[in-house]
Amino acid sequence: NEGQFIQSINRSIPGRKIIAFEPIKSCFDKLIANTKGMDITAFNCGLSDHSGTSEINISENFVSSSILPIAQLTTDLYPDSKYINTQKIELKRLDDVVVNLKLTKNILLKIDVQGYEEKVLAGSMQTLKNIAVVVIEFSYQPLYEGQWLFDETYKFFDSLGFRFSGVKDQALSVKTGIPIYGDAIFIKNELTNNVY
Repeated sequence: NEGQFIQSINRSIPGRKIIAFEPIKSCFDKLIANTKGMDITAFNCGLSDHSGTSEINISENFVSSSILPIAQLTTDLYPDSKYINTQKIELKRLDDVVVNLKLTKNILLKIDVQGYEEKVLAGSMQTLKNIAVVVIEFSYQPLYEGQWLFDETYKFFDSLGFRFSGVKDQALSVKTGIPIYGDAIFIKNELTNNVY
């Protein structure tokens, strides 16, 4: 989006190389402005299981923007998540992008793509071999049509040798207090004893 997570992670572990992707041009420009002075390579594109173009639905609050149709539950809980526009965007596979970036192992991967996680991961299978920790947004209830829920996300990472290690920033329904979504943390099995 606009570099919020980059600023946060840079405070926790400063001086690391960061690679960022943001498809919406206005948000991309703010991301660049908000991360000046950091070791960042940023791409004005989205990630998917293929390269090409697509239309992204722009939400009123920008953070709820998605390629996927939004569910009624989302706009009921968060009225400013409603779509107000569309924008044509470029899509790339993460595996194709990182080929020339000389990445090392033990990478932290953060994915927050408003229900589009399955497609991003499908285009990242080679890169995932060098990933140590994944922080990925998930939902317990469908907030976007056709998205993976927590069960699918858990099974995917479990099958690749990652251990579910907890939830960060879980959001509760403003109406009922029931958990709706959050950021799940997955750590490569062989590394889990080294992070506590």
